[in-house]
Amino acid sequence: MADAASRRRVDDLVARQQPGDGQGVVESLGRLCRAAKDDLDLWGATATLMPSVGTHAVVAASSEQARELEETQFGVGEGPSTDVFVSRRPVLVSNLEKSGLSRWPGWAPEAVAAGVLSCYSFPLHVGAAIFGVLGLYPARAAGLDPTGLDTALVFSEVATELLLDGSAPGDRQLARSLGAALDTHAHVYQAQGMVMVELGVSLAEALARMRAHAWVTGQDLTVLAGEIVAGRAMPSKDVW
Repeated sequence: MADAASRRRVDDLVARQQPGDGQGVVESLGRLCRAAKDDLDLWGATATLMPSVGTHAVVAASSEQARELEETQFGVGEGPSTDVFVSRRPVLVSNLEKSGLSRWPGWAPEAVAAGVLSCYSFPLHVGAAIFGVLGLYPARAAGLDPTGLDTALVFSEVATELLLDGSAPGDRQLARSLGAALDTHAHVYQAQGMVMVELGVSLAEALARMRAHAWVTGQDLTVLAGEIVAGRAMPSKDVW
């Protein structure tokens, strides 16, 4: 739990941000991401809902570039947000070029190419129940000092409370935003089912094969999914 002064400071930083395009809790999370970016001198910040492994919906970001980089983790099936969800603890990598490229060979090169040189990702949770991730992406290779870490934890605490408030009855904005975000992946899940039937594998293996095929061919996963649904592509049974 953040001390009162730190909490008031972060609340004030969020409140002073200019309004964005969203509404309700999504707008508040957008302000939080932009406030975190400015205060911690970041390349970008994102708030992502992850109801389960493999379900990844970016509901707010400090910029469109940050949103796209976060979405890349869904496409390649790896990255700090995925690790946070699985481990249920923060993932702090101070130098992506030194330790991130081997840890996340599909995601880290994209991040470095975009200008991200480290990452600090925090679980949004209540007790052991995790439902999202706050991703903080600096353009410098450096660890968080104690003050920066404390501030990042306050931002994650505020993001958690915003999401919990947004899930309350009567506030449908978060549900609509989550639905819209997941709809963008609908054809991926459709293609996943087609690959499962065609290759006779499990759903999890079907998605893994799709990601491997996309990686080898240099395609975005969502583009490949569209090709599969249209009958123009199918991962090979032999390449694995």
